[in-house]
Amino acid sequence: MISYNKYLVKENYSTTSITSYELQANKFTEWLLKSKLTINLFRYKEAISYVEYLQSRHTNIRTINHKLNGTKHYFEYLLYIGEVVENPFTDIIVQGEKKNKLLQDVLSSDELEDLYYSYETEKDKHPRRILTNKRSKVIVGLLVYQGLTVTDLKKLKLEHLELYKGKIHIPRGNIGNRRTLELKPWQVMEFMEYINEVRSKLLPKNKEELQEVFTVANNRISDTVCTIMKKLKKINHKVINNHQIRASVIVVWLSKYNLREVQILAGHKYISSTEKYIQEDLKQLQEVINTYHPLG
Repeated sequence: MISYNKYLVKENYSTTSITSYELQANKFTEWLLKSKLTINLFRYKEAISYVEYLQSRHTNIRTINHKLNGTKHYFEYLLYIGEVVENPFTDIIVQGEKKNKLLQDVLSSDELEDLYYSYETEKDKHPRRILTNKRSKVIVGLLVYQGLTVTDLKKLKLEHLELYKGKIHIPRGNIGNRRTLELKPWQVMEFMEYINEVRSKLLPKNKEELQEVFTVANNRISDTVCTIMKKLKKINHKVINNHQIRASVIVVWLSKYNLREVQILAGHKYISSTEKYIQEDLKQLQEVINTYHPLG
């Protein structure tokens, strides 16, 4: 069996890198023994435990990632000689030295859903405002379930809707990719009422030919979303803005799907954009980490 040193030489690593990788392999092996873990049963969950161990000993993110990189190479060797069946460190990178404020204040799946169900449409008895409230509730649904941006909302046209199939097609933009998203059954009902009954009453006079799903004054849908946010803050004081809601939706997705799937759902052109939503504090995302499977 080829030794780790000879494997690294075969892979054309420099002498300095080989020394560093061997050192990290030795430190990892020592931790493995102390933790009473076996290499053949070492998976992603155990890898996260090692990350937490490194975080307890080091505060510098670069130092931690340097050590993780060395351990990653060691597992590539173990894969090569057949001692393990996967490298659980492949996609683990501790992000940034500054914590993202929005990711510290993410809303849970239940909190997001409560925003939708608690959004009143009939409470205001003014006929026109009832109509705008119903439009706003459809928008709230797209924010808390599909994580749409203001730009996404503005680009939506009637041709992008397949309500009878419970689907909505988000067109490609300068930032986001095109994607097709599933609507919740209860969203479909509200959406159909809006399209079939409400929207025409909100259209400006002599503008029946407009194809935009959401027609608002001066086409300033961002103003409409700001008004919606003020109401959502009354429902839940933790609400900050639509960017926080989108971040919350993406974090919820990360607890259910793998990174590539979430990239598609979010419309991110680059997977690095999706990775930013994985919080630096891995303890806070333990549930996400336990269900997230790295890609080979």
